[in-house]
Amino acid sequence: MILEVNGVQYNFFTDIGVNIRMDALCREFSFGTSLVAGEVLPFKGGEACRVLDNDDVIVTGHIERVDIEYSSTSHTISVAGRDKTGDLLDSTLRSVSDFLPPITLKRAIQLAIKDVGAEIEVIDLARPESFKTATDLIAPEPGEGAFEFLEKLAKKRKVLLTSDGDGNIVITRAGTDRSAGSIQNIVGAVDNNVLSSSISYDTTARFYKYTFTSSLNLVALAKAGIVVPSHIVNQRGYAIDSSVRRSRQLALAPESSLASKDNTARAEWEANVRQSRGKLYSCVVQGHRETPGGSLWAVNKLVPVVDEFAGIEGDMRISAVAFSLDESGGSTTTLMCMPPNAFELSLSQPKTEVTGESFSQ
Repeated sequence: MILEVNGVQYNFFTDIGVNIRMDALCREFSFGTSLVAGEVLPFKGGEACRVLDNDDVIVTGHIERVDIEYSSTSHTISVAGRDKTGDLLDSTLRSVSDFLPPITLKRAIQLAIKDVGAEIEVIDLARPESFKTATDLIAPEPGEGAFEFLEKLAKKRKVLLTSDGDGNIVITRAGTDRSAGSIQNIVGAVDNNVLSSSISYDTTARFYKYTFTSSLNLVALAKAGIVVPSHIVNQRGYAIDSSVRRSRQLALAPESSLASKDNTARAEWEANVRQSRGKLYSCVVQGHRETPGGSLWAVNKLVPVVDEFAGIEGDMRISAVAFSLDESGGSTTTLMCMPPNAFELSLSQPKTEVTGESFSQ
């Protein structure tokens, strides 16, 4: 891997890490090395940069931190940063008046990017339903975090906001693309590619019943001419995870006003994400590519896993990828995997209930 800063490529780093997560907006990177005393430090922080692996662009962003340790004989340099979407994570929105429905999620993100002043494209792979007037009137609060606001909208439409190698924001859902590679750890096999692995089953954040309750947006309903109190309050939806004991329940408020059917979908999404995050499989494989000379390992792909030690045989969804390069282990990739239905809208066998009335205009 190479760090390219302001168009100049630097390949003297000996300790490299890049982290990509399906459920996180930013891609992160770190580079470290030891230099001979007297060499000039080429970075000060804030520089535009890219992380490259041959012809593949993994990260496009900025150096955000430079740490230096030195003695009479050597200098140790650590450089870290994120892709361009980091500006959305850190920035707050001013009073923006353009967030008026009907509006697509893509357009809302573009308006937030414009307000922040960033140069980021938006790629919409999910094409979620637009926000409507009667229940979806949306506007950020002055001083609200840009990504905090956008994440609320994304959750309302049950989609994920992530980024690509060029620093673009990608609106996506659980995909059907399959990895050309595989993960294998069979006792006695000579073609295993798993260097190490771990598996975790965690039920502490899971519940039997998820309830989302809200009222419809009063301003939007007034504009729509709907003022009946029974039509406004008690917009409620449920989801049941029958694999959890009945004594565990969780009641939450949605990120914004929702009708009952939307609260039900939001409850199903919450239950499924928590169910999936409770079953994590992680492994380290040699190299950074699915197959020799093939594509880099990527998130949101289905990959066949056979790990006899972990008791896994079947497809899993790659939810996080961590590329590493160091002098001791060479090039390795850590793959975090979840069940294949992770981040899909509904549970494998959902049980849902709906109360209250919903409106559309």
